[in-house]
Amino acid sequence: MAGTPRSFLLFLLLVSQPRDTSPAITHCSPKVVKGILGESVVLPLDSKEMFKNIRWSAPSPRQDEASGRTVPLAVVTPGAPGALPRLDVEDERYRGRLRLYGQTYSLEISNLTMADEGKYEVVQTLIAYNQYICDYPLYIYKRLSEPEIRILSVMAGNGTCNVTFTCSAGVGNETIKYIWTRPAGAPVFSTEVSLLVQHRLGDEDSPVTCTAMNPVSRSSASASPKVACEGPALPQTPALSYCRAKGILVLGVLGALLAGILTVHVLAAREQRRP
Repeated sequence: MAGTPRSFLLFLLLVSQPRDTSPAITHCSPKVVKGILGESVVLPLDSKEMFKNIRWSAPSPRQDEASGRTVPLAVVTPGAPGALPRLDVEDERYRGRLRLYGQTYSLEISNLTMADEGKYEVVQTLIAYNQYICDYPLYIYKRLSEPEIRILSVMAGNGTCNVTFTCSAGVGNETIKYIWTRPAGAPVFSTEVSLLVQHRLGDEDSPVTCTAMNPVSRSSASASPKVACEGPALPQTPALSYCRAKGILVLGVLGALLAGILTVHVLAAREQRRP
């Protein structure tokens, strides 16, 4: 019985300890998002739980890449029963460019600029005060236009010609990959910016195609080694068709017959006038 008071005191001590009321925080793995300059991008958030608010943050205007600082961007609060949620934009850089996407609480940013690139963050506070936090590194790229192919041809003797093709689809430090192929889906035979092709004069044409790719788009252009070495083919005079030749022959025969008939009539008239 002597141990009973001690056990009772330990029980009282345990139940009297203050409970931990701090919110439980769940972090997601960063979700990398790729956007196209001048177009729209969606930061995905498919929330099915009741929440108090959703706070979005944007890259700081003077963001230090090492620190990745963010500033308040927008706040989403639930609407009244049957009403849409409310989106309040706090960062004036994004006024008129933000909206909730579809039936989710994902955030859509339109008219992207290079200044929009950086780390975004969402903090979703649930009814139970638990929090869900996720980072969205956003990378922005330009949509590629048709590549430009520069050509340098050099005669190598023995009826051969060396042609160097150089493909270019962007400026600056853009992430662009180049692939050279032959026609009709032939396998890749170079992934360099430049391609050296040897062409023998008189051989059939075998164009090459440069495809430029970045993480958001791709574009292609083709060039001809034969044209680079021998020049463009001269336009051929179209051959006279059978029907056209037959028509010309018939017209010629009719013309000759008409001329003969007229000659006979003229001679007959002269004979009649003679005394």
